[in-house]
Amino acid sequence: MRATQPCCNAAISRARVVGQAKRARSSNSLAQRADPAAAVFSFTCSPVPLCSILPLDSAVPTPRIPMNLRLTASMLAIAGGLLATVPATRAAEAPAWVSAAGLTPDASIRTGVLANGMRYAIRRNTTPAHNASVRLLIDTGSLNETEEQRGLAHFIEHMVFNGSKDVPEGEFVQRLQRHGLRFGADTNATTDFEHTIYKLDLPETDADTVDTALFLLRQVADKALFDAKSLERERGVVLAEERTRAGPQLNQLVNQLDFLYPGQPIGQRLPIGLTQVIQGAPRERLKAFYDAYYRPERATLVIVGDFDVDQIEAKIRQQFGDWKGEGAAGANGSRGTVATRAGDARVFVGTGLSTAVSISWVRPPDLDADSRPERVRNSLSALALQILNRRIERLAALGEKAPLIAGGAGRSQPADIGDTTQLSAITRPGEWQKGLAAIEQEQRRLLTFGVTQAEIDRELGERRAALAASVAGADTRFSSGIADTIIAAVGDKVVTLSPADQLALFDEVARQATPATVLAAVKPLFTGSGPLLYLSSPTPVMGVTGKPPLVRSGASALQAAFVESQAVAVRPTVFAAARPWPYTSFGVPGRVLEQRVLGDTGATAVRFANGVRLIVKPTAFAKDQILVQARLGGGKRALDPAAVNPEWAIEGGAVILGGTGKLSYEQMQQTLAGKIAGASLAVDDDRFVLAGRTTPADLPTQMQLLAANIADPGWRPTGWDRYRGLAPAIQAQLASSPGGVMGRDAQALLHSGDRRWALPSLDQMSVSNISQARALLAPAFAAAPIEVVMVGDVTVTDAIRATRATFGALPRRRGEAQAHGPDPLFPKPGEVTLTHQGRKDQAAALVAWPTVGFYGNSRDARTLNLLAEIIQLRLTQKVREEQGIAYSPSASHAPSEVWDRYGVFSAAIEAPPATLAGFVDTVRGIVTDLRTRPVEADELQRAQKPLLEGVARTRLTNAYWLTNLAGAADDPRVLPKIDSQVAGYRSITPAMLQAAAQTYLDTGRAFVIKAVPAKP
Repeated sequence: MRATQPCCNAAISRARVVGQAKRARSSNSLAQRADPAAAVFSFTCSPVPLCSILPLDSAVPTPRIPMNLRLTASMLAIAGGLLATVPATRAAEAPAWVSAAGLTPDASIRTGVLANGMRYAIRRNTTPAHNASVRLLIDTGSLNETEEQRGLAHFIEHMVFNGSKDVPEGEFVQRLQRHGLRFGADTNATTDFEHTIYKLDLPETDADTVDTALFLLRQVADKALFDAKSLERERGVVLAEERTRAGPQLNQLVNQLDFLYPGQPIGQRLPIGLTQVIQGAPRERLKAFYDAYYRPERATLVIVGDFDVDQIEAKIRQQFGDWKGEGAAGANGSRGTVATRAGDARVFVGTGLSTAVSISWVRPPDLDADSRPERVRNSLSALALQILNRRIERLAALGEKAPLIAGGAGRSQPADIGDTTQLSAITRPGEWQKGLAAIEQEQRRLLTFGVTQAEIDRELGERRAALAASVAGADTRFSSGIADTIIAAVGDKVVTLSPADQLALFDEVARQATPATVLAAVKPLFTGSGPLLYLSSPTPVMGVTGKPPLVRSGASALQAAFVESQAVAVRPTVFAAARPWPYTSFGVPGRVLEQRVLGDTGATAVRFANGVRLIVKPTAFAKDQILVQARLGGGKRALDPAAVNPEWAIEGGAVILGGTGKLSYEQMQQTLAGKIAGASLAVDDDRFVLAGRTTPADLPTQMQLLAANIADPGWRPTGWDRYRGLAPAIQAQLASSPGGVMGRDAQALLHSGDRRWALPSLDQMSVSNISQARALLAPAFAAAPIEVVMVGDVTVTDAIRATRATFGALPRRRGEAQAHGPDPLFPKPGEVTLTHQGRKDQAAALVAWPTVGFYGNSRDARTLNLLAEIIQLRLTQKVREEQGIAYSPSASHAPSEVWDRYGVFSAAIEAPPATLAGFVDTVRGIVTDLRTRPVEADELQRAQKPLLEGVARTRLTNAYWLTNLAGAADDPRVLPKIDSQVAGYRSITPAMLQAAAQTYLDTGRAFVIKAVPAKP
């Protein structure tokens, strides 16, 4: 069962990703998934909103992001585990285009090399239509820096946007905006240890847009000016980015890298660099690095989109053919040598960290060339790590008796520094010994007794189902995803395989996968320097070990606990057989009372005799993909505004992890292995939302799974107990930065203290239990009307059949089962100051105004959405580019779709404490100007066109329709909202923007929140 991972499975899920193969980022490894925590090793230059105050009818109507997905990244940061964050890469030299024995490169990709050595890859792809994704990789990063250059690779990435030979400063991004690209969303760049990547996602592929994109990337390649004035301004932006990213997790990461790779440069070469270097580096030093490494022989251009490949190839040759390197070429920096150690231990103590322990083995990097035998071998060892992860997950699922909250095993090779295997565990405070013993003994159990064929078959079944779905959907992949896959393979110096060839390779692995071959493949992963023991803790570490008992501290306690665990004999695990799936029947299939088409949306509404409603929209956006959600109950409206809000754990997965009445969560996973089906639970403002993603073949199972979670919830405390165990780490991490404090408190403050929007305190989390969720959810599950929304590769007939047999067969829904709480209130004008425990140069501010709900005044709501885009442009220009005090100032508007009179317009920043008052004044000045004068035509175009292009692009996704069709059968306002979206934004004029500013953005009505360092 490819279930949506609840938060407590985050570390396990992530460890599986890394454990799949040495080249985890490549499209060709046994597994291919995104790395949500990789940002700690790379620096992406784009504005990111400080708070999640997103417009519900914005340019890009973002689907509901469950809190469990948001907290997944948070939990990974809390864990701080190396293998949870480092993608495997390769730095070995390769020919102009990689070839590999026994592997055939994807024939749909045209590759070539210019006479100057620059490589390119082009692929035609029509999803989305008229779009293209462009990636320029420069084969250099922070590992090529000298001591006096630390941070310059990333600094240069900033500077190339700030004036070039043919583009004045400030024009680079503005030219792209005029073509419909948003800064950040469509215009981006990333620097890591080995590479710098520039990314453009083009909303059109007309000649002018494509030519502009290629022209600007050529400016990046060899025409940057490094003007002295712009250099000084950009220093502040880079330093602001360093402040934004700094925190206990980053400190712990640097410490762990130093521990695992002593004497090697990786721990001293994080891309952000040193503040003293950034502050003082002269122009000549940046220019020297730029000339040495920005060279055609180090460049690869990837373009994927809806265009004629021959024409694009000709444009590449024309634009880049005369590029020549200037001066002497730079050499790759040394990776150092893996230290030979029999074993070692280290403890790192820091406020804001979780209690996390790991065991690692480090070997020299594996630089074998990419080949079919190499991939088979790595896939077999990865299969063993998947099985080990599954066993550790069973231990974590024991609830309060579990020795760990989450854990897993993985393998990585960061920047070819070393080939590392790591087991890790996140534990409750003070229980690290239990977690250490659990992972040590499970690893020993694996090596002693091996794996079973049943375990192998389960993992192979899951992976094959995912690969088969990938093959089915190959022709409807987004261009951006394909481009990122190709560029990752280029960076890893491996061959890009087609989805069909990936499946064929997997089948070869499956044929060879026996208990003997899997065990033989994994044994070498636990060799090399080690075991290396590492423990992060928020408090000093003490331990009692030995006979007679001895009190030890720090590394001594860690080593003693490991020795004590090694003395425990291990026995083979007895695994229960998979149970039959018990939810194939929910009674007599429901009778359809009504079926009608919903306007011009292409959706159909169906009403069943028991009161369940179905909205289904067949699409061809993504082959073999179906998104489903079941909406019921009162959602946030059903919460008590004066009571402790259990939403934090519900959305974290605490209820889903409790399984169903007949099966535990682990039993469900085992029973449904090989099925593409999952369940996540979210709390919307007006509904509880149970959602999943599946394929046409597995749609019946998906619907049975969702219906079972409503009709027969398990209410087991295991998931809640696990999530509650994270409470101290969650609260400590949030308190450790101004952004965390804002994320914790801002929403409650903006709702006048209404606890429906408040995160509980640590004490409240610590005494919470599953009964709080049951009291809230059980009435809705038992009686509330259900609306099922289904979008994707499905027919109306199949959707009705699957719903009739599940939700349509449930007992009659009696009506609204939950009372609604009061409408939220925006606070009175004023200012609130919060404190955080982070660095003294870190602070944040948010300026907010009350507005209107979307349905209260849709025209004003959309106008304010566009006004936020304009203020975003001005803040970026003034605060980031001119003042250089912040990395990502933001502006947004969030009109409620539930409460007609509630909306929030806000501007936010993270910056030094002394600059907050100036930021508030800057925002007020921008607002006053917008109230006084209409915006000019060029500024309107640079805000409006990217917004409209975003609307057009997202309307071609299943996620957009899943979100926006909710309520369409009963609420007469929904269809007009969808139909009028494009025209509504297109019709906004400067006069309308000025009127909206005058109506809503009165500086005297503003509410200000600041987060500043706590006093010593």
